[in-house]
Amino acid sequence: MASAAEFKVRFPEFADVLDARVQLFLDDAALLMSSSPKWLDYYDVAHAYYTAHLLVVGTNTESGDSGTLAPIKHQEVDDVVIKNAVSDVNPKSDDLYSTSYGKRYISYRRKCFIGLLGV
Repeated sequence: MASAAEFKVRFPEFADVLDARVQLFLDDAALLMSSSPKWLDYYDVAHAYYTAHLLVVGTNTESGDSGTLAPIKHQEVDDVVIKNAVSDVNPKSDDLYSTSYGKRYISYRRKCFIGLLGV
């Protein structure tokens, strides 16, 4: 598992984030990922991308944006009318698709956990 400093070398866009916050999300990602040998040699890089995803989602939530899965087309204040820019939003869809970091994490997860393929 990378340190906060090593994480920031890979992702310089998080250079301004406090090391303690980065470490918190590094620990969260490690807890949420199993350290299974199925990760092969991809565990460290997948862990970094998952951490970056969690940091972005955490920042969005902190700034009041809790709807990362569906962009808002129209919003009113009185009588609360919200229209999504996407016609069909599945609230159960994987939130990992909401960031480019999450998508990259999924690509590593698929490489390692796809299972046996018949030939």
